[in-house]
Amino acid sequence: MTFPYLPYLLTKMLWLTPLFLQSVMLFVMLRRKLRSTFPFFFFYTVAIVCRELTLLFLKKGGVYFLIYWWGETLAILLGLAVIFEILGHILPKSPSLRFVLNTVSICGGIAAAAALLILVLAMPDAGNTPLLQVIVMGERSVRFLQSSLLIVVIALMSRLGLSWREESVGIAAGFGIYSALALAAFELGGHLHVISQLALALVNSAAYNLATMIWGFYLLRRPVRKTPLGHVPNTDMAEWNSAVTDYVNQWSRRY
Repeated sequence: MTFPYLPYLLTKMLWLTPLFLQSVMLFVMLRRKLRSTFPFFFFYTVAIVCRELTLLFLKKGGVYFLIYWWGETLAILLGLAVIFEILGHILPKSPSLRFVLNTVSICGGIAAAAALLILVLAMPDAGNTPLLQVIVMGERSVRFLQSSLLIVVIALMSRLGLSWREESVGIAAGFGIYSALALAAFELGGHLHVISQLALALVNSAAYNLATMIWGFYLLRRPVRKTPLGHVPNTDMAEWNSAVTDYVNQWSRRY
């Protein structure tokens, strides 16, 4: 028994679910004043929601694909900016690290501009326009950086004192998992031709749904209240010893 409308219904569900989640996320980010904390991620979400809402009421044609691809271009650029935004949150507030981050940002921008220029001047493949090639290569490059960011965050969590409860870690996790799955699906479908184009589109949509669920889990949950610290003694070892002794005496009297 076959269900001819199942792929259509599945595609619609995978399209509308992240649209709903990200719309709610925008409201919560405005309410919790996270727009100023993660401005590039906020504008990335705004761009995606506006594009998907517009495409929802358009029929496929010239205007549809124009909005889709230019919206994809904007999403790629904002996704690249989110990478450096998350690095700015997770890296320690050190002038040397800030200098390294700024240098990497400038070099990355120059390298991206040079790669795009070379690609535009190169001979396009049959059936593809230079603009489409630029967008696809830019998307794959950003996806690779986003998946690499997740690996860096996981590797440095203990050294940087990061917690899985932090929103910046959740944003990096969502982008990283989505990018890794999207790159794997592209290799299987676009290069190896192991899966069909329909399966490739479904896997990509399902991966993005997973990313929005991760973002929603971090941004829609109740924020963790941080207990304010009391007086912390300075580096005088005698004062530290006195403070520890007082806590030990309190604990011994209680138990």
